[in-house]
Amino acid sequence: MSPSAAEKFEWLFNSASPDSGSGNGPSDGIDRKTLASLLVELARTVEPTTAPPPDRPIPLDPRLQELRRVLVGPEIDVLGRLRETVEDPEQLGAAVGRVLPTAVAASGSRLGEVLAPVLEKATASSIRNDPRVLIDILYPVIVPAIRRSVGEKVDTTFQSLDETLRQSLSWRGLRWRIEAWRTGRTFAEVVLNHSLVYQVEHAFLIHNHTGLLISHAAAADAASQDPQLVSSMLTAIQDFVKDSFKGEGQAVDTLRLGDLRLWCEAGPYAMLVAVIRGNPPEELRHKLRETLLRIHEERRQILEAFDGDSSGLADIEAHLAECAALRQQGLATRKKGFPWYAFALAMLLLAGVVGVGVWQYRVMQEKAQEQARIAEEQERQRMAEAARRAAELQRWSDYVDRLRAQPGIVVTESAERDGKFIVAGLRDPLAADPKALLDGSGVDPARVVSRWQPYQALEPEFVLKRLEVSLAPPPSVALSVVDGRIVATGSATPLWISRARQISRLMPAGGPQFDYSQVQDIAESLLGDLRKSIQSFEIRFDTNESLPAPGQEAVLDHLAASINELTGLAASLRMRARIRLTGHSDDTGPGTYNLSLSIARAGAVLALLKKRGVAADLITIGGAGQLDPLDQHDSDSARSLNRRVSVAVRIEDEP
Repeated sequence: MSPSAAEKFEWLFNSASPDSGSGNGPSDGIDRKTLASLLVELARTVEPTTAPPPDRPIPLDPRLQELRRVLVGPEIDVLGRLRETVEDPEQLGAAVGRVLPTAVAASGSRLGEVLAPVLEKATASSIRNDPRVLIDILYPVIVPAIRRSVGEKVDTTFQSLDETLRQSLSWRGLRWRIEAWRTGRTFAEVVLNHSLVYQVEHAFLIHNHTGLLISHAAAADAASQDPQLVSSMLTAIQDFVKDSFKGEGQAVDTLRLGDLRLWCEAGPYAMLVAVIRGNPPEELRHKLRETLLRIHEERRQILEAFDGDSSGLADIEAHLAECAALRQQGLATRKKGFPWYAFALAMLLLAGVVGVGVWQYRVMQEKAQEQARIAEEQERQRMAEAARRAAELQRWSDYVDRLRAQPGIVVTESAERDGKFIVAGLRDPLAADPKALLDGSGVDPARVVSRWQPYQALEPEFVLKRLEVSLAPPPSVALSVVDGRIVATGSATPLWISRARQISRLMPAGGPQFDYSQVQDIAESLLGDLRKSIQSFEIRFDTNESLPAPGQEAVLDHLAASINELTGLAASLRMRARIRLTGHSDDTGPGTYNLSLSIARAGAVLALLKKRGVAADLITIGGAGQLDPLDQHDSDSARSLNRRVSVAVRIEDEP
């Protein structure tokens, strides 16, 4: 490449920036004319001798490769990553998943229009292949609907039959039979027209989710009430019944108070409640249900998003007003002439009734007396049962009170369910046995269910029992409770006192304190003087001598006797005495020699004590050399005192 071409190439890429717009090139800042001339000049600088033979591939010019990387390098990288994503199913699925929700949301109804034919064909194919799938899907919806429809028809039939039977054998029923014969209608139709007299006084539409009143309508002659208050009470009753009887997905459909009835019809978003006075027919439910369905069809979106604002719901109030206007009055019969045939028939019936009435009066009087006797007997049995029940509950209450009064027992539950007495709580294993207390309470053990969880009580008597087990005090130590504290008195070994000290630090907060300060160290009280006497012995040596100096035999005899006395007394107390013999030297001579000489002196004393009957396994030896002088003065008398064997005694418990 010539210098002019190189300079142009350098100028090209130095000036190629997003802000360098000359107007001659594209928006990326590269001058295409300059680039073209540069490429032409680059092609001219290629050496002809570099042409490869015909049978060999043309090698890539590094300059062209670099030029390619500079011009389209980022695009090549982007295409490579895109190809890798498209060819890898996992990466492609992840990429599509990131944008699919946004695309579906932005498609609006178009996606449903596109997918509808596909879903219809897939559903039809699935049903043809296995109809049981559709049956399983529709079963939870169709079966309750069929059951409810059949139930309503059966209720309507039984209502008609009940009214017909109830009125068929009365004077009114006789008049209605005559009316049916005269008008050509069925007797059941006449009975229902006269007996099913009702009036819808109020109609409430209540939102299911919030419990707020959507709209209300009342009959003209209905007693006025606060609609909001009535709506709140109805919602509270529904919620109470659902929570009390686990009625998820169900609702109260009928309430009755005297001559008033409340019929509730539940819909997807709202509930229609009608307050009816009288005896309404079951067909009225169908009318209420149709009204509720029509309201949901017309104002579904408003009902779904209802937030308490009832403005703009005049059409709903109109539907409710139609419900509040529903009523049925008894058919008025036209007044005719005096019914002589009915009067004659009535007199005949009256005569028969009087005769039968006298006979029935006697029978009824006898039955009344028998019923009174039976009622008296039942009342007496009821009172006896009540008394027995009260006595049983009193015995149970007394037993629970006894349990609560027991130390180490905490009663957390006491109840009676399903004919069983249930008691539960916490019990210390050292506390009284609840079964033993039950034996003398008079309560049937077969009816008692006990559930006790173990715990450790902090009453002093229970803590005392646990200390006796964990510490295992010797016979010379006594544990007792004094003013809420656990006090140990007597004498014990140092090891036991050390254990008592550790346990006193681990006593739980809120419980009694453990005082062991009155326990004397048995080793110190019985063996202290003898130990001090033995430790006061010192065996003297002459200069550079490993055997005791002349005249030390009496000292050794006295020392051996004292050691034997100590070991025997310690053994009687279940303890063991350990003897430590330490040799010493003066400061004359080398230190290593003095250390060896001191150890030899301790070994010589051990051998002499063994000859005098001392158990050698109780004695250990060591040497201090000149490091532990008894007298630090630089004199012959001080050196004489430092040439010695000292004795140390340690008392410990037997393993």
